[in-house]
Formats: sequence, structure tokens, C-alpha cells
Amino acid sequence: MAFTTGHVQAIMALGGQNPSQHWAAFDVSMTQARKGQATRLITTIWNYHSVKDEQDKRVPTVVAICKDVSSGGLWYCMSRPTPGTTRTTWVTHWNRLELARGNRIPVIGVLKDVYTGRCSLEHVFEVGRMLFSASGDALWMELIPTRESPQQTRSIDIRALVVDDEPVRFPFDVEADLQQAVQQSSQLSRAERLERLAAAPRFPTRFEVTTTVFRRNADVIVEALARADGRCEECGMPAPFRRRSDGSAYLEVHHQIPLAVGGEDTIDNAIALCPNCHRGAHYGGYSGDSDD
Repeated sequence: MAFTTGHVQAIMALGGQNPSQHWAAFDVSMTQARKGQATRLITTIWNYHSVKDEQDKRVPTVVAICKDVSSGGLWYCMSRPTPGTTRTTWVTHWNRLELARGNRIPVIGVLKDVYTGRCSLEHVFEVGRMLFSASGDALWMELIPTRESPQQTRSIDIRALVVDDEPVRFPFDVEADLQQAVQQSSQLSRAERLERLAAAPRFPTRFEVTTTVFRRNADVIVEALARADGRCEECGMPAPFRRRSDGSAYLEVHHQIPLAVGGEDTIDNAIALCPNCHRGAHYGGYSGDSDD
């Protein structure tokens, strides 16, 4: 297992802001996150829980990623900070997780090594449910591997450990999440959106459900629509109507190389089409992405 990436670089590579010494960062500033403008939280997932010795070095205790004995699902536990603690990074991390949970902001985890303090971008997780422990002193996060599964786990019975007080969202309500993310992206300046696009992963997160679905980058959609400026980028005609919700020109963003065959979720691979040209892309003269 290759732990070759510093945690700051790993978090930024997955779309987060510079976390500095912190363990997690949103894709926008904390001020914007509190206003509901964040579309993701990137957090580190340790491979071992640990304690600090007299030299302030981490000493591993137990394997941190757990496997549920019933479902085989993976879980990770984050303890609530103890009252009066002076460990500000712990408190900040907990507050960011609670903010993400409360606002239903998607969370992405990257595996971090307790020995080296470095991360593995080969081991990235979507966080599904976030459930409080029965005692309320910890938050259990469901981990859904997007690349490789962790090699070391320990067994737990998650049903005996948590209070399941929210409906199951597995892996996510993808379409609802995308529409919310598009709305949040449209509230950013173009400079902010381009900065996020420059740091964003080039390929979307992929889930295996009953079919394959993709979490698309909302910034790509908003930027493609802005570039089109109300005209179909295939036929050149004005959008056929305006959205009832906000009066904007109605165009649909299409991937020229389909995501399903490895196309990038980028501006260069996106085109804003009128509904007629979009249907033509799927069923007419050239192939298209059925997940648009």
C-alpha cells in the first residue's frame, strides 16, 4: 500500500481547500460552508487509531476501519472531543463532520497512515450514513470504497453500536445531490468555480448499485451553461424556453465522450445542447452519455 501523498496535498487533490494542520476541509471556505455553499467535505481516515506518547508521537492501538459482521459494510469511528480538551484539531474536525452531517454535504475520505502521516490516493471512500453511537460519544461513518478496499479491518456489529436515526441513503440520492450542488455552484463567482475545477478530480466518483451512476461535478455543468450563453452549442439556436424556477435559458449539459466508457467530467468534454440536439446526440448521428 503506497502512502506517498502528504495530507494537505491529498485533501486538495480531492477537491478540498488547503486544510493546513487540520484533518478535514470543505471545497469552500468555512464561512461559505456555514452558509450552505459547500458541495463536499474531504476528511482523512486513519488506518489505525492511536495515542500520543511522551515525545508527542502517535502509537497505534487498534485497526481503525471496521467491517460489519452482518452486511460486510465498512465503518469508521470518530470520537466526540472530551470536554475541556486543548486539542483544537480534534474539535475542529468534529465540528466539520457535524456540519456536513447536518447539512447533508457529501463527505469523501482518504486513507492516512499513522506511521508516516501520509495518505494513499488509491484508497478513497465515499461516506454514506453518519450515525451517532448509542452513548452519543462518537460518530460512526459508513465507508464506501471508490477505488481499492482497505487491506486491514476489524470486525464489529454496527447494529449494536449506533442509533439509526436517519433514512438509509445508499449510496446517495445522486440526482437530488447533483441539483443541489448545481444551485450552490451557480452562486459562486466564475473565478471561484474555475479554481475549484482546476483542483477537481478529472473522473467522477463511480458507484455500483443496480446500474452504474456517477456523481457529476456541478461546476462543469454551470460553467458549460455559462459558456453557451443561452445558445445550443451544436445547432447555434437560442434555448427553446426558459426555466420556470429562475428564468435561465434551458439547455442540457452533455458529455461528448460518455462517462460510462471513461469520458472525463470536464469542461473540455462537456457541451450545452438544446433538448432536440441532446436527443440527437443519444439517438441520432453520434453516440452520447445516457447518464446526462
